Amino acid sequence: MALSDTSPAMEEAYFRRLAELTPSERVRIAAELWRAGHLLQCAAVRQRDPTASDDEVIFQVAVARFGLDVARKAYRR
Repeated sequence: MALSDTSPAMEEAYFRRLAELTPSERVRIAAELWRAGHLLQCAAVRQRDPTASDDEVIFQVAVARFGLDVARKAYRR
């Protein structure tokens, strides 16, 4: 059994609200969450290497997401 600090009533309300969302609202939320995650990953790379170029930051994010082999193939490195 997974531990949770969310009450069953609140969990039910959360899932009920998700079910009420239109497809376009779901896509918008997903896109916003993806962008937030992307920006966090970019910030983490910049924190580790403040002098990294934009291209290097994107490459390092790709390495974190997909692994070195896939990133090298995708970015021809």
